[in-house]
Amino acid sequence: MAKSPKRPEESEKQTNVNQPKIMTKPLPEILDDLENYIKKVEEAVRLAQGAARDARAAADVAKQAGEEAAGAARKAAEAAVAKVRDEAARATNALNDRVNEVSDRLDNFEERAKQEAIALDDAFLALKDRHLEQSPFFEK
Repeated sequence: MAKSPKRPEESEKQTNVNQPKIMTKPLPEILDDLENYIKKVEEAVRLAQGAARDARAAADVAKQAGEEAAGAARKAAEAAVAKVRDEAARATNALNDRVNEVSDRLDNFEERAKQEAIALDDAFLALKDRHLEQSPFFEK
């Protein structure tokens, strides 16, 4: 069988499929495509650099805010500790005052108990003497 001649469109399609673009596109068109690609890449680089600057600025702002928050937290913690210390000192002083009061009252109670014991002893001795004087069982 004889091969039928290919139509020109088919042979052109086969040629385009098999060959690189540089062989099928005119050089000025390829250069225009390259120039457009380079411009797009440069624009993307500019955008990326701008985003990087914005990110650095945002990071600096976040760092500053974090440092300020840490400072505020430290001051709040110091104030809370000082307040607790003051309250503990007041409670300790109140407790010491109460202990001193109880100690004084105990000392007073002890003194009164001694005086009462002495008074009872004196009363018993007086009763004993009176009993001995009035009792018919003891001789004078």
